[in-house]
Amino acid sequence: MSDSAWLIPLPGAPGAPPLEPLELSPTPGGLVIGRHEQCELQLPASAESVSRHHAHLIEQGGRWRIVDLNSRWGTFVNGVKLTPHREMPLKSGDLIRIAPWTFSFSTQGLPQHGLLSVDDRDTATMLVRSVTSEQAKPLQEDMLNLLLQSASALHAAGDELALANVLMDTACRGTGLPNATILRALDAGGRVEVLASRMGPALHEAGAAAYSRTLLATASQGTVVELSADSDGQMAQSIVDMKIDAAICAPLMLGTTVAAYLYLDSRSSSGGARRALNANASSFCRALANMAGLALANLKRIEMERRAALIEAELGAAAAAQRWILPRVVVRCGPFACSGRSRPGQYLGGDFFDAMTLPDGRLAVSLGDVCGHGIAASVLMTASQGFLHAALNDHGDPARAVTELNAFLHPRRPEGKFVTLWVGVFDAREMTVTYVDAGHGYALLSRADQTFEHLSAGDGLPLAIVPDSKYTTATASLAGGCGVLILSDGIIEQFAAEPSPAGERRQFKLSGVQAALAAAGQGEDAIERIFQAVYQFAGTQNLADDATAVLVRW
Repeated sequence: MSDSAWLIPLPGAPGAPPLEPLELSPTPGGLVIGRHEQCELQLPASAESVSRHHAHLIEQGGRWRIVDLNSRWGTFVNGVKLTPHREMPLKSGDLIRIAPWTFSFSTQGLPQHGLLSVDDRDTATMLVRSVTSEQAKPLQEDMLNLLLQSASALHAAGDELALANVLMDTACRGTGLPNATILRALDAGGRVEVLASRMGPALHEAGAAAYSRTLLATASQGTVVELSADSDGQMAQSIVDMKIDAAICAPLMLGTTVAAYLYLDSRSSSGGARRALNANASSFCRALANMAGLALANLKRIEMERRAALIEAELGAAAAAQRWILPRVVVRCGPFACSGRSRPGQYLGGDFFDAMTLPDGRLAVSLGDVCGHGIAASVLMTASQGFLHAALNDHGDPARAVTELNAFLHPRRPEGKFVTLWVGVFDAREMTVTYVDAGHGYALLSRADQTFEHLSAGDGLPLAIVPDSKYTTATASLAGGCGVLILSDGIIEQFAAEPSPAGERRQFKLSGVQAALAAAGQGEDAIERIFQAVYQFAGTQNLADDATAVLVRW
């Protein structure tokens, strides 16, 4: 099954440039949506309320999340404005507002279900009347009492279905219209989904469940709209076709986002007397829809808070798991002292490191990074760390240990997973490090003159790709050096909180690491300095990926 998702534009503000649905294909580093030409999801440059780099969409383990990149006008999910640089999980059906567009987030592909509303936009005799706050008429006492009675029931509703039932019942009583439906737009082409309905089964069986596209499109602008006979008493052809005397459509708003529609009409499956609207029915619906929108916003807010709490819980679980498996103290071996720190990303991660004194007195250090996140990556991380530790303790040969680990992992790996790995054995007697770089590439020998040598010789593939790969070692002299730093790509590839003056997305890169080390004072914790520099660069401590740094000093 594909992990692709879609952002499907919905009917929205007048004048918004039309957009085709945007496909979200899982990409390392995620997808940025905005006006800048470098964005993977580029919106029209004329949309002034969209920032150059507006939001970041990330897929991990089949789950998507969104991050607002400190955009000027904000990113909204289900009417809730996102805190900049704080990730929010997404689920299918979420409404993402990047003004002037509202997108429906879908993991099920483009919508094929639902109903296609009746395209009655060219019906010349149709009378469509919007009811704004200025045009709303005072409500009679009986209508006000009905609104007051429904207010507590709306806010007491425990879920969206209960809310919909209260809303439809009250709307029918207040307007005199017998049929009520709660609709949700599925795309900008007139396709809608019925969320709840108070329409008789005979109407459904007769195929009478048709809805006016004109009403829906006008209500998408945030106003209540009424459809009825024209001033001469002649019915619009579309009303005749649907056997409707009158209809009202009221948007349910989450802030400035249209979440759904309350659609009322007087259709019937057979002929009969025409039904008249109660006095001020549209004004009543406007007030009722406002109350229902507030109640719905409260339900959505609670749901969003639960999602945020779930992220915090997963982050805490990941951190606890990694603390359990990683070295807990500085490992000392002769003149060498090894310390490390690993911070998981938003989901269970795949970074690990290890440091151990071998039976012959040498120091073995490793850092691995499992591709992907979630349970599969976490299990693969644990298996890799345990196997490698045992192999090095058994014979102390890094090339042999990595070759054995590759043969062990390949038949057992989850589909599409692999591991990059750096393993080095430090010899105090020879003052050398003998290492294997299996597709990792982020190890630096720091010298006293503040220059750096990359410890990435060889062309070893990441583990679990080719079952019979044979790995070889390279050796570097430690003379004249003062430390070896090994990093995961979560540090190197972290994006900045803000784009460059030229609008480019900046990454921390090895140059950022080198600058942080150069700025570290004598005796200062160099790893802490690196992490603080990354946090400042990212504008948050919730980094996009697992971040690990290991430092060996002598």
